[in-house]
Amino acid sequence: MALRQATRYRQYRGHKRITAPAVEPITVQDVREQLRLDEDASEDAYIELLIGAAREQCEEVTGRALITQSWKMTLDQWPGFQEPWWDGVMQGAISELRSSARPFWVMLPRYRLQSVDEVRIFDQAGNPDTVDLSLFIVDTEQEPGRLVLRSTATWPIALQSTNAVEIDYTAGYGDNPEDVPAALRLALMQMVSTMYEYRGDDCTAENAMKQSGAGTIFNRFKVYEL
Repeated sequence: MALRQATRYRQYRGHKRITAPAVEPITVQDVREQLRLDEDASEDAYIELLIGAAREQCEEVTGRALITQSWKMTLDQWPGFQEPWWDGVMQGAISELRSSARPFWVMLPRYRLQSVDEVRIFDQAGNPDTVDLSLFIVDTEQEPGRLVLRSTATWPIALQSTNAVEIDYTAGYGDNPEDVPAALRLALMQMVSTMYEYRGDDCTAENAMKQSGAGTIFNRFKVYEL
């Protein structure tokens, strides 16, 4: 009887942003109007810093990318792939090679998903190979979005023992602040205003999210897993 590694339903996942958003969802002028500040520009750099901190907190809490940005997700292996020691060729009916009990999609953590740009797999020597995207359906309707293996396909074989699969994708509501829901933009202005008014009082982005009521708005945009 051959020994097999235990199936891992939750595996290691690396995830990092490759390209930052080109603009912020709210502007310095938006914050000035919220705070009723004059046109003195001496604090603009500080306000920009607060806007960035508030946006990062929002994205981390909600899982959403507000303005268009690109990410790379790294997996040790495809989900549900149960033959980690095998390096040959699969033959047989699709129904046998792909069990309905195994997951046949990859969730992409930042949403809304706009596109999957490239998928790479690595061999045992660490050499990359670009995967034909026609093997997959890119599901941009679900949140989070999914990279779904087509019913006529099987997972490409990735042999590297760690970080064997890389997926580059783009997420966000759009390229412009106006593409972001008004409720999220208002919540960000509330957060930034709170951090501005209570600076020096240990008012972090997380504290400001709670104190300003922005957290309640963010909760409406979370996707909860059952």
